[in-house]
Amino acid sequence: MSILRTRPSRVALSASAGLATVILLAGCAGSTAPAESDGDAGFEGVELTVWNNIDFDPYQTLQKEYFEQCAADLGITVDVQTLSGDYTTSLLQAASSKSLPDVALLNTDTQLPQLAAQGVLADLGELGLTTDGLADSVADLGQYDGTLFALPVQVEDYSVFYNKEIFDAAGITELPTTFDELIAAAKATTNAEHYGIALPGIAGDGSTSSYFLPFLLSAGGDPAEVTSDGAAAAIDLYKTLVADGSLSKEFVNWGWDGIDQWKSGKAAITVSGPWNLVDTSLGFEYGTFPIPAATSADTSSVGLLGYGYGVAVQADEKREKAAAALVECRTAEENQIDTAVQGGYVPALTSAQDAFVSEVPAAEAFVTPVENAFNPASLGTEWNALQQKYVDALQNATVNGVSAEEALSKADQG
Repeated sequence: MSILRTRPSRVALSASAGLATVILLAGCAGSTAPAESDGDAGFEGVELTVWNNIDFDPYQTLQKEYFEQCAADLGITVDVQTLSGDYTTSLLQAASSKSLPDVALLNTDTQLPQLAAQGVLADLGELGLTTDGLADSVADLGQYDGTLFALPVQVEDYSVFYNKEIFDAAGITELPTTFDELIAAAKATTNAEHYGIALPGIAGDGSTSSYFLPFLLSAGGDPAEVTSDGAAAAIDLYKTLVADGSLSKEFVNWGWDGIDQWKSGKAAITVSGPWNLVDTSLGFEYGTFPIPAATSADTSSVGLLGYGYGVAVQADEKREKAAAALVECRTAEENQIDTAVQGGYVPALTSAQDAFVSEVPAAEAFVTPVENAFNPASLGTEWNALQQKYVDALQNATVNGVSAEEALSKADQG
């Protein structure tokens, strides 16, 4: 189990292409390719293969168009393939058999470090690519042991979604910025028709730890320290919400599908990712705000997952350079904006993030926290065990009524 690794709405988004009418921007116009990678740089005749596993539209179609346009500009022939099934296993098997595609979309928490550790990914810095235009938090996502092995193209984090009609009916005019204010808003919007907030609490699918992490971070907690004061404050937040009746006791049975409580109008507030910014099926007007901090003295923070394009090590230097040029063209600002607006991802480039917010104002709650976000991949494989401990503690505290400190201590010892 890995934090933020599975985007729960990938299938559901297939019907949500149109948050706004966006003109498909030309593939790599205006991008700056690595040295010697302009259209006449001698890449003619090079044939490259690209893999990705994001199989919903418009994302899938957009990626194919981007790469094919970039390839045409660079004089390259490209075969863009979207793989289904266990993508990580496919990548590892290809690496083992020395048959990795020239370019592959990699998540930065598991796939990138696994492949980089095997020495099968090219050093993008040596191929002329840089992280210029990226916040440090985003640039770090593409690195392994200090080397850039994947150029980040998009990131994901979490923020709070709320039903504006329910907030208006409850007379809420100031959006919560602290845990106490969130508790008050959830209590004020709880009635016989709907709960104040919906959050997952199930074990096993990664959802609970993904949603819990921003609250832990926003309480000043250290994810590597299970018994930290911040972790206790985050547990107490859930305990209070359940005790107030604002969060259903059934939340321990909710996973990624817990957001359906909010989508169906059975909850006023939820936490989720940017993919919901492009969900046109909602029957109400919504707003967003950043994860509240524990107190006014704390700082809101989130966990950050990235996706980047890596280039396979090849004996043919020309082939590697062509692949790097293709990656840089694909990650051009206009392509990132287009993908964000239509597909519900936060662009990696800071300039593209600003443009995204201009197109989709609700995205600001996702863009603002990026600069100071926490990268769970920095915990390595340790995070897998830590996640389970937090879920165990959360369930023990809310279901069995033990204190947050005791629940965390027991989970840490277990």
